[in-house]
Amino acid sequence: MTIGTTRFFGNNSELFSKLNTELQSLQTQAGTGKAELKLANNIGDISKLSAAEEKKSETSQLLSNSQRAQTDLEIMDVAFERLQNLLVRLQELAVESSNDTLTPEERERFVIEASMIKTELVDVANQKDNFDNSLFGGVSGVEKPFQQGANGKVTYLGSSLAKEIQVTPGLAVRQNFSGLEVFQKINRPDGEFSVFEVVDDLIASLKVDLNSGKSSNLFASSQSATIKLPNTGPKANISFTIEAGEKTINVSQDIFGNDFSAVASAINSQTGATGLTANFNGNNELVLTGNLNDLKISEFKYKGDAVDDPTILVVNPSDGTTKESVAQKDFQSEIIRSKISDSFEHFATKRAEVSAAARRAQSAEVSAQDILLVLEEDISEIKDADLATILTQLEFLMTQKDAAQATFTRVTSKSLFDFLS
Repeated sequence: MTIGTTRFFGNNSELFSKLNTELQSLQTQAGTGKAELKLANNIGDISKLSAAEEKKSETSQLLSNSQRAQTDLEIMDVAFERLQNLLVRLQELAVESSNDTLTPEERERFVIEASMIKTELVDVANQKDNFDNSLFGGVSGVEKPFQQGANGKVTYLGSSLAKEIQVTPGLAVRQNFSGLEVFQKINRPDGEFSVFEVVDDLIASLKVDLNSGKSSNLFASSQSATIKLPNTGPKANISFTIEAGEKTINVSQDIFGNDFSAVASAINSQTGATGLTANFNGNNELVLTGNLNDLKISEFKYKGDAVDDPTILVVNPSDGTTKESVAQKDFQSEIIRSKISDSFEHFATKRAEVSAAARRAQSAEVSAQDILLVLEEDISEIKDADLATILTQLEFLMTQKDAAQATFTRVTSKSLFDFLS
């Protein structure tokens, strides 16, 4: 009978199993070239690898963000180019139409083209990117941030905040714009205005008789003149400037229900200095009289909803016929052209912001790619197996296994009689 016990065989089985497992691991590492990291032996490498993998995931996301931002900004740049082209044509219309010899038919053709430009402006304002996000809706998510009402007025329904996307751990670039800052709040020394209002003003100016926005000398043949002011409805604000000889009277009044007595009072409050008096006759008319040789009206503005195209009319008191009209200051050709130029410059500035953001996103992409290359090298260094060491260990374990098997065979081949003899 052979010499041995259950424990003897069990210990040898465990030994052979362990040796086989280690040999298999080493053979796999040698074949794949990848190290097998174990918590007991490689806790430092495992910690470094985990940190590197986490940084790689974060950097890959930032790389994707920077590429997405560049795509969005390219689309936005094209949109601003289209806006600038539309304003160039609008300026051409403003120049071509600033001619008081135009026939009504010619004016109507200009009105039609200006209306088409406004429609295109609204179309660009509601444009979307490749992911169906509005270019000028901010963070609102509104499908069409700009809505044109039945009266032609354009209103903004989007957000005042723009979308941003992170391209580096410390830098975010814009993905879109708020429509308020692009279309609705264009700065001028006399206040903000909307690009859509400029088109409306151009269209309105083509529907009234053109003039310089200043009346002729109303006292050229008489020291009395009658002017008719536009209807105010429940409430409107009327403002204009009277040049009375060397003196100037600036009038600005809230008018309720066509009661222009407040305007007459404002003029009469300066009669001592100007020599001009005003009398309100109850028919939206003011009768101006004074010992003056020169009287002109200019800078007319109207804020209200009762009249679409408000003007100040100089009327013949005998029969009520119109001698001349003074259009709103905003309808003056030079004011409209100036606002169009300001709008073009405003879009150019915003387009420059797009270009700057695109450059930052591009730099972030290059930086992320460089970081990923370094991380890949670090991860590869940790994961790659040391083939020389593995082969040495492999040879050692195979020798150890052969020796163990030889010993086990030799011991188990002996019988009790071999030890007794």
